Amino acid sequence: MKAIFYTMLLAVTLICSCQPPSKPDSFDPVAQRLELAKTLDQLYLAYNTRNIQSFLSLMADDGLFCGTDSKNLWDKVTYSKLMTAMFADPKFAPNISVNQREIRLEKDGKSAMVVDQFFFEWNRKIPVRHIVHFVRRGNGWRFNFLSTTFIPNDEDLDKIFNAVK
Repeated sequence: MKAIFYTMLLAVTLICSCQPPSKPDSFDPVAQRLELAKTLDQLYLAYNTRNIQSFLSLMADDGLFCGTDSKNLWDKVTYSKLMTAMFADPKFAPNISVNQREIRLEKDGKSAMVVDQFFFEWNRKIPVRHIVHFVRRGNGWRFNFLSTTFIPNDEDLDKIFNAVK
């Protein structure tokens, strides 16, 4: 009985150890960056044209979305309501044109960090930085993190600090 057990254990060990290592899924980083850039273009087009359905379709359900105020930390439901109201406001005049972009893909090609910089139409003095994390969902990209921040130049910091005293 022991001989059969040890023979079976040896056979199972050999079978398991002789399997070729699995290769990670390969991806084309150039194609992924182009696809992600296209998704980002769709995101800003939706924003600039107030297309709330298109905008919301690019958001992951489990996301965290941060505005410019320290208290602006929202889930998708809350952020969707805020964006819907903002897009419906006739005073809202969107016109984002990205002037700098960095895309960093993870090694597996299933997620990416994007940093976009631009100016809001109503303020050409302090640049805005969007930090957006995208995840691959099915055959497309969805963002599950977005942070919008003002990024003043270092030489302007003293002016800002003095203004808020």
